[in-house]
Amino acid sequence: MTRTGSADLSGLTIDRESPPPSSGRGPRPWALLLGLLVALVVAAVLLKPVFAPKAISVTVARAEALGGTPGAGASEVLTASGYVVARQRASVSTEVAGRLEALYVSEGSRVTKGQVLGVLRNEDQRAAVESAKAALASAEAASTEAKATARESALELGRVRELLARGLVSQAEFDQVEARDAVSRARVESAAAAAQSARAGLDQAKIAYEKTFIRAPFAGAVLRKEAEVGEIVSPIPSSGGLTRGAIATMANLATLEVEVDVNEGYVARARQGMRAEITLDAYPSERYPGHARQIVPTADRQKATVQIKVSFDSLDARVLPEMGAKVTFLADPAPSTSAGGGAAAPAVVWIPRAAVRDQEGRAVIYVVEGDRARERAISPRPLGPDRVSVSGGLAAGEAVVVEAPPELKDKSRIRIR
Repeated sequence: MTRTGSADLSGLTIDRESPPPSSGRGPRPWALLLGLLVALVVAAVLLKPVFAPKAISVTVARAEALGGTPGAGASEVLTASGYVVARQRASVSTEVAGRLEALYVSEGSRVTKGQVLGVLRNEDQRAAVESAKAALASAEAASTEAKATARESALELGRVRELLARGLVSQAEFDQVEARDAVSRARVESAAAAAQSARAGLDQAKIAYEKTFIRAPFAGAVLRKEAEVGEIVSPIPSSGGLTRGAIATMANLATLEVEVDVNEGYVARARQGMRAEITLDAYPSERYPGHARQIVPTADRQKATVQIKVSFDSLDARVLPEMGAKVTFLADPAPSTSAGGGAAAPAVVWIPRAAVRDQEGRAVIYVVEGDRARERAISPRPLGPDRVSVSGGLAAGEAVVVEAPPELKDKSRIRIR
């Protein structure tokens, strides 16, 4: 009994050096698959910028409706070149000859109507004004004295007339007093005339003094300074150049317009009031809307041209006189047909010539759609040295790639500079 109990108790001892018993279950397959998918997604996100095609850096321009009005559908009728001029322009001079004492303006000065531009030496004229003022004061005093004397004579005549009626004075005495009264009244009229003459003399002196101030005839800007302080200016300049005929040339910049010469063979295409588009040589990318203000009713026999004056519909400070300009006369937009009468004519837009690419004899452009460039075939027409017109396949406001790089293809990813 004792041995059996010992054997049973020894079987209950714990062997700490033996490995733990296995549960008999391995890792589940779905857990491994999930970990593999997560690793693949992370790898794709990290490696996408490496293997994805790089975006091509490009510049773009917007298609604009010809004539500056989206959807106008206008087309070019005639193109002519000319210069910007001011309808209101003047060489400002003096009315009298004299030495220029002061000049208050220079090139670019903005002036208002009546503003003093310069002053001639005018000491003599100022002295004449003071002398005329003194003469007028003397004449007015003499007139006052004559009026007082005439009043006294009139009173004396009244008293003598009463005495004559009473028989207290003789007729001879009355006649003497009456004659003195007539002389007094005549002296009043003479003094009044003298005062009027002195007043006119003062006005004349003031006018002569005022003529030494050279004023702006209208509001505008000074284009050129023609004289310097110390020079003699005159309404009629001398042939030897000793005197100047003007001190400044100015123009009203609010009246700027373009004068173009149109060949006689094409002038029939233009009409007064016709819409136009003005491009300045200084700013070839800017388009200024305008209209034909006047067709000069005469031709130049030497050049066989007719001059047309084109007014700006809107101006900015960059437009200056004598700038070179090109004017494109535009036809009126074709009227859209009524419902059931057919589709309206497609709008005509213009784009930079650099946006057009020759691809195997086809003219194509790349239109921006999101972050991609889409190839689109067009039929362009020349519209000046730097742009073309497109009458279908492109809408006003769409962005096109300018100067597309050789690697740019249809659906290429782009990045706009």
